[in-house]
Amino acid sequence: MFSAPLQEASVILKMKPLFIHVVFFSAVIAEIRPNFNYETRQLRANDFRDAEVTFGNISTAPKVYQGPECKIQSGDSEWPSESLWARFNTSVNGTLLKPHPVALACYPQTDYYSKDTCSYLVNNASSTRFFLDDPVNSLTTWAQGGSCLQMLDTTGRTCNQQGTPTYVVNASSVAHIQAAVNFARNHNLRLVIKGTGHDFHAKSSGSGSLSVWTHFLKSMTYLCRSSLRDYTGPVVRIGAGVEAWEAYNFMLAKNITFAAPLEASVGHGGGWTLGGGHGPLTSLCGLGADQVLSINVVTADGRFLTADGTQNQDLFYALRGGGGGTFGIVTSFIVRAWDKPTFIGGLTYYFTTGPNAANIAMPSDRGYPATPAVYISDPEIFWKAFSTYLNFTTKIVDAGGFGFGDPSPQGKDTYLFASTIAIPNLSAEDTISFAKPLFESYASLGINITTTPQTASVPYAKPGNGITTVGFPGAIDRIFISRLLPRTLWTEASAGNSTRLDLVAKAIRKSVETGIYKVNTRAYAPTTKAAGEWNDQYTPAVNPAMRKMVIHCTTFTNDVVTLQSKKELLETHKRLSASGVADLRKLTPESGAYFNEADRLEPDWQKSFWSTVGYSRLLGIKKKYDPWALFWASNTVGSEDWELRPGLGEGVMPTQDGRVCRAKRGVVGREG
Repeated sequence: MFSAPLQEASVILKMKPLFIHVVFFSAVIAEIRPNFNYETRQLRANDFRDAEVTFGNISTAPKVYQGPECKIQSGDSEWPSESLWARFNTSVNGTLLKPHPVALACYPQTDYYSKDTCSYLVNNASSTRFFLDDPVNSLTTWAQGGSCLQMLDTTGRTCNQQGTPTYVVNASSVAHIQAAVNFARNHNLRLVIKGTGHDFHAKSSGSGSLSVWTHFLKSMTYLCRSSLRDYTGPVVRIGAGVEAWEAYNFMLAKNITFAAPLEASVGHGGGWTLGGGHGPLTSLCGLGADQVLSINVVTADGRFLTADGTQNQDLFYALRGGGGGTFGIVTSFIVRAWDKPTFIGGLTYYFTTGPNAANIAMPSDRGYPATPAVYISDPEIFWKAFSTYLNFTTKIVDAGGFGFGDPSPQGKDTYLFASTIAIPNLSAEDTISFAKPLFESYASLGINITTTPQTASVPYAKPGNGITTVGFPGAIDRIFISRLLPRTLWTEASAGNSTRLDLVAKAIRKSVETGIYKVNTRAYAPTTKAAGEWNDQYTPAVNPAMRKMVIHCTTFTNDVVTLQSKKELLETHKRLSASGVADLRKLTPESGAYFNEADRLEPDWQKSFWSTVGYSRLLGIKKKYDPWALFWASNTVGSEDWELRPGLGEGVMPTQDGRVCRAKRGVVGREG
């Protein structure tokens, strides 16, 4: 089993500012998976000469928050002085950054204006790592309040830093993270955490905040045999900054498999795992959170802890599905692995309908051979075919697979259905056999996808360089609402009552036929059987509704909302809420939504994300480990005690350029 004790090895650094020693620790040899080098550089409680970065004491912290109404931010009289920031910078070895939004280069009224730089940002930077490796960039600009939009023509627009942190600690050791946590807590600053910025609601941004940037904590280690908790087998320790593409490259180098995100730029070591984490293997082996055997984390008191089945078990529970940015700053975790590569049998196909169908540009084939698109003259047949796909999805997930089935508007009365079916451990021939019943059902409707669909069995782990199509500001600038569709819809249909499943198909059709919304359905089933048997002590905190789901259904605005005002954003959201998604919510009262990819204004979000019982347990853990309410992000555990201003109470969409203040109870429309 994993043993907790650590032994002091040597003092490596002495300095006089806010703390004077950073200490190396080495793990006791035996069953321990050694920490990364950057995790051995830690602060000690007796190393401080200044109260600014001393550890917090949970036992003496007030049970009820007693600080100011709002978090301190730049411009406030309580904001730390420049000299104090300079001392803090020395204490974190010069890793404190004071970045500005790179889009300032597009604004002639600023000192940073450069026509050439702006042109590069708009036209070329997205095909590089530029934005992904920027300390304050977020892939969702509307959620930052549109405070500094990147565009060639900025006439009439201004750029400011209201949507981004004021200071950033580019963490390269646990000591840096501990110092930042202590400094922010002791000064009541807004603290945010960023790994990749791959967040739909820009939770890694924040007006006037101090940010801890874990992006370059990219270490990975493979152990072919390890014992931890009741697991014996291969494991991988993953650093907090590791992205999916790096995880896949590591798998290829070691000839192994472990669960990882589908999209290359998603941070494997951050919010993906902490919020649940789905991917191509989810129906086969569970969510990302289900893979975790041990987690290293810095908590709100500044302590560096290990949470697993033998120590800090409540925190171990919360960190696996309870949401990122909430319980602490993860530095690494250990996940189970398989000592062989995995192949996935897959195929992609399309069908279309409507007067503009010939002009549709087909989307990505997602790495699997695509058959030619089939035109359907009768729209009713198109939607019957979509229902046919929905009915088939239980077979996909029960085979351990992952399915895409996306209807979208493509101009007036014109629609596209794009689908990919991916099944682990199937050959190309077996994939054809698997899909045959589905294509026979299509044929009965007069839709001949092809007599011999093009298929392939491709490696699950594919080499990458981290450059993706969603690696730039505004890449995911859409308002969306999601719903987990429960298996009960399909079991009722199998028993002869297809009413609810039919109504679900109609609700999706209702949204798409507006012409302004598109729908993504992701078929995956992270059942308890797939995840592995957990006893109550070790069960992850992921939404119980995810254990009973077949489809994760998301309805997006078809157009980006980058240029909309906060009032317009709220109106856009209201219209979307009244579309077919309202019907989906009514049809599935027993279900909920996936925290990482949910409505920014999800109704009754505590129950929707974790269930009433689950949320109550998580809230108790939050209050235990963070009585100071240091870690705050929208729609996270305990966040209802705070709100962004301006926000719903002022009739606008709350965005990250707002100020974090205590929630005003009893005010209709407030966030909490």
